[in-house]
Amino acid sequence: MVVRDRNQMDNRNRQRVLFIEKPPFVGGSVISLYELVSRLDHSRFEPVMLFFGPNPYRERFRQLGIQVETLSEQMPGSSQNTRDIAGTLGRYSRHAAGTYAFLKDLYRFAQRDYPIAKRTARYIEELRIDLVHHNNCLSTDRATVLGAALARVPQTVHVRTLGAFGMVERYLARSVDGFIYISQAVEGLYRGLGIPREKGHIIYNGFTLPQAHTDASHLRKEFGLCAQDRVISNVGRIEWWKGQDYFLETMAQIVKMQPNTKALLVGGVDSTQQNEAYHHKLQQMTQELGLANHVIFTGFRSDIPQIMAMSDLVVHSASEPEPFGRVVVEAMLAGRPVVATAAGGVLDIIEDKVTGLTVPPKDVAAMTGAIQYLLHRPAEAAVMGQRAQQEASKRFSVEQHVRCVQSLYQQILD
Repeated sequence: MVVRDRNQMDNRNRQRVLFIEKPPFVGGSVISLYELVSRLDHSRFEPVMLFFGPNPYRERFRQLGIQVETLSEQMPGSSQNTRDIAGTLGRYSRHAAGTYAFLKDLYRFAQRDYPIAKRTARYIEELRIDLVHHNNCLSTDRATVLGAALARVPQTVHVRTLGAFGMVERYLARSVDGFIYISQAVEGLYRGLGIPREKGHIIYNGFTLPQAHTDASHLRKEFGLCAQDRVISNVGRIEWWKGQDYFLETMAQIVKMQPNTKALLVGGVDSTQQNEAYHHKLQQMTQELGLANHVIFTGFRSDIPQIMAMSDLVVHSASEPEPFGRVVVEAMLAGRPVVATAAGGVLDIIEDKVTGLTVPPKDVAAMTGAIQYLLHRPAEAAVMGQRAQQEASKRFSVEQHVRCVQSLYQQILD
């Protein structure tokens, strides 16, 4: 069943673009999508949102006055049709690949993804969608990619992760008209997995520039900070690969040398067993490392520009390559010096020792040294923050992002 919330009448003078968002949590992908949809030229493109299930951002999109749809989370079970498809694909795969893993993936695709694909195709046809924009990656969106292919409409996949994929996704990629990569790291991964160069386009995420003077004085009072406290913020979902554990180990070293330092761990926890266990581990580490009076877990915050404005510096601690590094750009736009792990999309954003400092992932000693360097050289840190702000404003404006995406839409539709 499709649950509908119609806020606009169909206007066939515009191209209808269906944006599909699958994850149920608030992360960089849905925030970046909101920036795009809110600035889209609505005289040319009419956006329609499709969420797989509940998401805190649904109401934000409704407030834009656009149509928001939600697919039921209860997908159809196995049917004779899907069993027939599984058998056909299985016979094909035994000759083509001959691997148990491939067979199992094909069966799962037929069992779980194909029913979603059929429903997506009916939905696309019913609402006369002209272009589908999948907002995660080829493996996450493979059911809806097949749905758009069944409906025979043009489609683009906005790749926001560094996850690999297999033969099923390679086959589906043939029906994708264009891939949007958020960094060179993402582009390199997909090209290495067989996606033709001409199908891919690097378009960096877009950002609304913060106000010139962001008042964050109330936050110091909220968090119980005094005027002498130096504030280091680590912003991102509490997730094992975001490296908050390495950040806490670093803070244990920093406070020994500078006891007036306070750290903010800013981010919510996904409701998965792995990440809840990781959150518990971080809380335990805070106690064991003697950081109870130095580390504040803020939970999810919607006032990130104010958090950045209050911070003396921002640390990005991901232990695995980051597809892009949204919080790094947000810190730069706020004019704050950044220490970030040098992997993935971060390498597209920061020029080491010019617009920030980069350190190897999982290297506590290097991270400690970089933070100490900036804390002991406030004038140099301020100049670095100013250069970062100027560079980020030029390269990552939402206006430039929207122009590039709309140009790709027109290219695909033409």
